Amino acid sequence: MRFEFSPKEVLKLNLYLILFLLCANVLGIISKYYFDHDYVYGLIPLFDFSLERNIPTLYSSIALVFVSILLSLIGFINKKLTFSYLPWFGLALIFLFLSIDEIHGIHENLTIITRNTFNMSGFFYYAWVLPYSAALMVFMILYLKFLFDLPKPIMILFLVSGSIFVSGAIGFELLGGRQAELYGKDNVLYCFFYTCEELLEMLGVAVFIYTLLRYMVEQFKFMAITVANKKEA
Repeated sequence: MRFEFSPKEVLKLNLYLILFLLCANVLGIISKYYFDHDYVYGLIPLFDFSLERNIPTLYSSIALVFVSILLSLIGFINKKLTFSYLPWFGLALIFLFLSIDEIHGIHENLTIITRNTFNMSGFFYYAWVLPYSAALMVFMILYLKFLFDLPKPIMILFLVSGSIFVSGAIGFELLGGRQAELYGKDNVLYCFFYTCEELLEMLGVAVFIYTLLRYMVEQFKFMAITVANKKEA
């Protein structure tokens, strides 16, 4: 028996899991809006992308924690090698916060405060987007040098994964907020928006995990592991 652990294999596994979750969510939407069944022994809410504390939320939270662990590991190795390490620890803290936010919905509480304070509506109906976008701009400015110091292929993957994640987390959240305010949440178009939002967030994190593992393989020469029986060896 031969087992290979590589960044591509981890990416493939994540993509399979995301595809499964996507199919379960879509089947739930079809069941609800075309067959008038919105529970089905609890399976529909269990896989609904718009709900908290279910299987998709658990997957996203674990993936974000895994990113935080990888970033911390890179930081510790870089520190041992006397390379720049503080930015990696900073990223690790950010993703740890995102994981906690995914489970406890911190941004939802922030929505109420921001919406009431600034009288937000329309595309900013989910008003948490405003402070998080401001934080993102600050982050990009602070990490610009860090980004350009990365090997070019890794830098490109950083940008690709980040763009995928942000287009879902903020882009489709804006569209979903406007739809929710104008027509409510009980419609197929709103389901389409939140499905795209969560899907892109998951894909962005999956690509970022691949990016970090690839960085570790290329920079530290490990994480590409092959296990085989003695007879095969």
